[in-house]
Amino acid sequence: GDEFFCSHCRALQPPDPTRDYFSLMNCNRSFRVDVTKLQHRYQQLQRLVHPDFFSQKSQTEKHFSDKHSTLVNDAYKTLQAPLTRGLYLVS
Repeated sequence: GDEFFCSHCRALQPPDPTRDYFSLMNCNRSFRVDVTKLQHRYQQLQRLVHPDFFSQKSQTEKHFSDKHSTLVNDAYKTLQAPLTRGLYLVS
């Protein structure tokens, strides 16, 4: 989770919209995915970046949190289902 935060000030950093979903979710880039491990990683990431945890932070961090959370949700939904995972692999 440290890749999401500044190493000096610990502020949430902007997400990389080009980041590979498999990399984000710590999965091998393969059709075969451990769905339990995927779910655990999803929960772990949401505990780090979910907007509810940034309500007292700056507008910038709130915005980044929203973007991170959306990226994590999209990655999870895509990799969880075999059809969308397969389509993502060939895209």
